[in-house]
Amino acid sequence: MACFRPPYWLTLLTILVSLTWSPAIADEKDPARLIKFKSSLSNVGELSNWNDTVPPCDGLKENWKGVICDKNGNVFGLLLENMGLSGTIDTDTLAEITCIRTLSFINNSFEGSIPNVGKIGALHGVFLSYNKFSGEIGGDAFSGMSELRKVEMGNNGTGKIPISLTQLPILVDLQLQNNAFEGEIPDFEQKDLIVNFANNKLDGSIPNGLNNQDPKSFAGKSKYS
Repeated sequence: MACFRPPYWLTLLTILVSLTWSPAIADEKDPARLIKFKSSLSNVGELSNWNDTVPPCDGLKENWKGVICDKNGNVFGLLLENMGLSGTIDTDTLAEITCIRTLSFINNSFEGSIPNVGKIGALHGVFLSYNKFSGEIGGDAFSGMSELRKVEMGNNGTGKIPISLTQLPILVDLQLQNNAFEGEIPDFEQKDLIVNFANNKLDGSIPNGLNNQDPKSFAGKSKYS
């Protein structure tokens, strides 16, 4: 289904992106999908107005807390921050929401493995910082996400920095600080990319593609040659 894409929402600010417009109507199945997604969560008191008596969107106006809408009433994203949410982030169900482009779950209480956001291949932004995720992130976790521009996963995660992040052609902001990532930093060659790898356990040398970064982005526990 063709989607109207509104201004791109980032955490705590809005930036404009150049996206095409096509006539479209809201998907009638999206409310049921969001209700199903809500059922995978715990401590959902902040989402008490998520119910099927009203649609989640009325044009750009959101009727359900934390739902970002486009002009045609499609669900464009979820901004579920600082809500004390836990449970499971059901990416299988979110992937069925055709027009969804941004997800933010910053500062909640999710645990376990990082959710498989790669199932939602058209995402522009993924914001997962300040949760309690653990375990290694697969090297191919972001494979095929060619529209992804911003990733925030600070204060989560171990293992190696996923190599698939280096393959995202329009990635401009990557925040992986305050994790326990180990090993060498892969080479990032995206134009205009800004990174933050501070306070990890990385080693080796800083790749040539990142020599223009602020030195503070590599500060902390890591050891570089």
